[in-house]
Amino acid sequence: MIYEEAVAENAWRLADGLYRILLPMLWSVPFVSVYLVESRGERMLVDAGVDTETSLRALGRALKAIGVQSGGIDTLLLTHGHPDHAGGAASVQRRWGGRMLLHPADMHRRGAEGADVRQWAAAQGVPQDAVEAFAKFRPNGGVDLGDDVTALDPRAPIRLGELSFDVVEVPGHCPGQVMLHEAGRGWLFSADQVVEPEAANVWLVPGLTGDPLGAYLASLRRTAAIEAGLVLPSHGLPLRGGLAEHVGRQLRFQEEYVERVRGLVPEAGASTWQVAAGLEPAMRDPSVLLEVLAALSHLQATHRLRRDGQGVWRHTER
Repeated sequence: MIYEEAVAENAWRLADGLYRILLPMLWSVPFVSVYLVESRGERMLVDAGVDTETSLRALGRALKAIGVQSGGIDTLLLTHGHPDHAGGAASVQRRWGGRMLLHPADMHRRGAEGADVRQWAAAQGVPQDAVEAFAKFRPNGGVDLGDDVTALDPRAPIRLGELSFDVVEVPGHCPGQVMLHEAGRGWLFSADQVVEPEAANVWLVPGLTGDPLGAYLASLRRTAAIEAGLVLPSHGLPLRGGLAEHVGRQLRFQEEYVERVRGLVPEAGASTWQVAAGLEPAMRDPSVLLEVLAALSHLQATHRLRRDGQGVWRHTER
């Protein structure tokens, strides 16, 4: 159990110089946690929330209660480029200042646009009457970071007063996702690397290729080896220890999910849309297709499925 001392309606002190701030979002996951760290008069904000007035006002109230005035942030570290983490970054930086850091792999990612998305959707077997939903869906796009953003060097620790944070690269959920590990305090800012309850957590979005799910599985195994007494996720409550067990559950979920997707591919083959409809027949949520595509691409990368020239997924073996 984590004992938190409330300092505002949506902010809690977890330890000396460490605060969790809960910000509202727009989607089915209602909140995201950002973290403020203080050491010897220096301050770092980990993530910025979404770019809405409601979120920015909630952040402002929390920072004021903690004692942070306008211009009082030295570093704004973005764990990755998704809108719930980086969407509000430019607005936050304008008011509270600080150098903005983001991994280079996420700095210029906007995803495919317009006709490109429609072409991509058609290649996945999306019916014509559903294509527009994907043309409007921007899971990774639409984040305006402004011009004052610096590429994070993952080889160099981030120093804040007496604290030193190692940058841990964990691609998969997002190409440029990072965690921060302060070994001396035993703190691990885990971003969206490990989620509870377990979820697919990897999207193969338009414009992205390769095997992001394979990268995620590899980064999860590296995460399990980290020694952390306090795990600070972006969604859900902080954890006191138990990281390896937590990661183990996520790994098992992912392996079972991949096999479930593989089992939905019939002997005659199927499009991505047809496989996804086996999981979600109504297909109201575009993200389901992106999660299934990530699993299918991982099965292709591990030679358990192949994709023919018509975009149909077929078994290489049974």
